[in-house]
Parts: sequence; C-alpha cells; structure tokens
Amino acid sequence: MSNQDNDTIIELKAVSKRYGFGDAESYALRNFDLKVKRGEFIMIMGPSGCGKTTLLNIIGLLDKASSGEYILAGKDVSRVSSSKKARFRAKEIGFIFQNFNLVPTLPIIENVSLPLIYAGYGKTRRLRMADNILEHFHLREREYYMPYQLSGGQQQRVAIARSLISNPSIILADEPTGNLDSRNSHIIMEELRDIHSMGNTIIMVTHNPALTTYATRVINMLDGEIDTDIKTVDDRDLPKGGKGEKVSVKVLPSRDPIKMEIQSESDVVVSGDNVTTEDADVLVMPEEQPKAPAKKTTKKTTKKKTTKKKGAKK
Repeated sequence: MSNQDNDTIIELKAVSKRYGFGDAESYALRNFDLKVKRGEFIMIMGPSGCGKTTLLNIIGLLDKASSGEYILAGKDVSRVSSSKKARFRAKEIGFIFQNFNLVPTLPIIENVSLPLIYAGYGKTRRLRMADNILEHFHLREREYYMPYQLSGGQQQRVAIARSLISNPSIILADEPTGNLDSRNSHIIMEELRDIHSMGNTIIMVTHNPALTTYATRVINMLDGEIDTDIKTVDDRDLPKGGKGEKVSVKVLPSRDPIKMEIQSESDVVVSGDNVTTEDADVLVMPEEQPKAPAKKTTKKTTKKKTTKKKGAKK
C-alpha cells in the first residue's frame, strides 16, 4: 500500500442518498466521490438543501447511503452492523453541533463524560477525565454548573470538550458557530485550529465564508454534488500525528493531589493521578467509613482455691 493510501482516512465512492419513490424520488447526494487525508481541515459550504448535513451524517455513521462505498480508516463500513458502527463511532468520531446538544438535567462535567459510558469506563474515571479536559478549556470552575447557567460560547466549548474526551481521530462539526456572536465564533474557531494543529482531521459545515481562512481545503456543494474543491494547503504541510495515528488533547495530565468533592450524601467524586480505585463508582470519605464494632471486654474472675488440711476443724 502506498503512503498516499495510508494517509487517506475517509473515502466515499459513488455514494448516493435517495428519498422517496417514483416521481417523488429526490437525491440529497448523487454519485458523490470524496477522499479525505489525515490532518485536513475541510470546510463544506453551499446553499440550504445541497446535501451538506446529509454528507456529514453519512461520514459520521449516523445515516446510511442508498448506494456506493464508504471506506473509513481502511475499513469498508458500508455494510457493517449497527452495533459495530456505534462502537466505531464512539471511538473514532467526535461530533460538534450547532445547538450544543447538552443534556439540560446533567451538570457540565457529566455532559462531557457521556461518550466514555459507551467506552466502558467506570464513573469515577469518567469524571476524572472530564475534569482534566474541562481544565484545558478553562471551564473547570464551572464543571458543576448546569448548561443553562453558561453562555452560548461556554456551552459550545463544553460541546467541543465532549467531542474530544474519547480521543477521536475525526471531528465533525455542523455549523458550530451558527448560534454565536462574532467574538465567541472567533474563540471557537481558535479552539478548533488548536485541535487541528495536533493532527486531528476536521470536517466542518458552515454558511460563513469568513471562516474559510481556518481551512486547508474548501468544498462548495450544489445539488448533492461537488461544485468546486480548492486546497489552500499542500498535503505535505498538513499536521500529522505520531505514525499517522490519532492525536488529541491530553485529557490525563500528571497531577499529584487527590481532590474529593461530595455530590450528595452517598456520592463522592475523586480526581487525581494517585487514585488507585479509579473504576469504583462511589468512594467513601475516611470519616464516613463504618467503624468496626468495639470489642467487648470481659472481666476475668479468678476463684481462690482453698485446700483443707487434714485434721482441721470444720
């Protein structure tokens, strides 16, 4: 296999997505071909209804093409089972949505840790990893806030942290700045630029032409097909991870202190590298550990033995 083939992480061959039947049949994608190299930052643009979101959903294994082949990281995923797609999606793909998609009833730290549930991590380890990645995004002091207590920009940074926590090799972003003002849009794009610089492949849908300055490649779509495809950075200059493998934010920096925070009468969240019971769901604070029952002390009574001498008077 050539080096060029090794650098290709996504390949779509004659992919079509049809809706309806007969006279009502329409195409969201029509014989769509695409090759994506590791480390590319691709912006996909085009008018509403041209197939941008459908393309992103197929790449992210959220939707299935009507025909064609999809090769992802060297594997044909066109016909694999739904459970295998879900496992692959949980490990290799991170999603960022326009509407943040945070669970409103969960605190920020638990929202960020959600993808790790599917990876089989224990509760304490999930929260410890979420705590560390929120520190990277300067949101650690708000990790027990609810989503409604954060600004739009902060919520989107939480969504980015959530997309990165399982160290995916591919980040898919659907209008991540669509609900943000220009200042917060700039902050989010700088975060994505930092993520891309570490070797992650990013595919982003946007309507904002001003954001294309962050991209290494700009694709314009029209009626389910590629209208223009312009590379702004040579393939040789793309950021690479170690040996072509996925690279992401380091979510487990070395820290010595062990920190414990009581969440309720029974739950205690523990963070720190020296935690040996990292997969335990609940740890009990030392002062709350059940005390061993006190040992009963019994007084020993000794009877004096009296011996009667022969001939003694009664």
